[in-house]
Amino acid sequence: MGMITKLDAINHMLLMAGESMVDNLDDLGGVDTGVCQGVLNRTLTDFQFRGLANNKFMKKFNLEVAGQIVLGSDVLSAELISAHQNSVGYRIIGTARSTNDSSTASQFLYDVTDQSDQWKSSTDYHVEMVVRVEWQNLDTVVQRAVVAAAARQYQIIVQGDVESDRYLQELEVLFTARGKSADIDDKRQTIFGSGTQRLRDIHDRSSGYSDPSRFRYWRTT
Repeated sequence: MGMITKLDAINHMLLMAGESMVDNLDDLGGVDTGVCQGVLNRTLTDFQFRGLANNKFMKKFNLEVAGQIVLGSDVLSAELISAHQNSVGYRIIGTARSTNDSSTASQFLYDVTDQSDQWKSSTDYHVEMVVRVEWQNLDTVVQRAVVAAAARQYQIIVQGDVESDRYLQELEVLFTARGKSADIDDKRQTIFGSGTQRLRDIHDRSSGYSDPSRFRYWRTT
């Protein structure tokens, strides 16, 4: 849980734009504060789309009865990473689709190749998902990175001061780097574990040359 509240974040954004701070979020105190909160929410979503908020993971689905694979309402994006083929041998591509354009709509896995939302039963489908994380559940260092980016965006919108933008840009770079470092540390990632799942599969593949069953009849003398 992060130590920066949304009120603290918005007050920092207001301060960086030379505006008065507010006491609470129940009474937004004017149009500018409402815009400030909108910019913060949009910046938070943008950060989570990039997988910076420690919100990317893999999940296996196996249906007992053929039908839809429901991903949930907090999914920002999803990709089928396990290899499957349709009846004519084409690779099946799976992505997230929504029932409607509401932000709370349920997401399901969609078969782009066959243009269908129906999946076979008794089959392991491995899906890589990026999910939405609420503000209070982010690490403090990630919250600070989001605030730095949001403060720069808000200052440009309401003030447009070039010198202030240069200063806020330096803060954004600094705290974004710290946020990425903390995220990588939390995930225990290395250069071999980063990248897409397909690249990780290539790196982790087993070699036939190390198969002891192929060399058990060899003699050293």
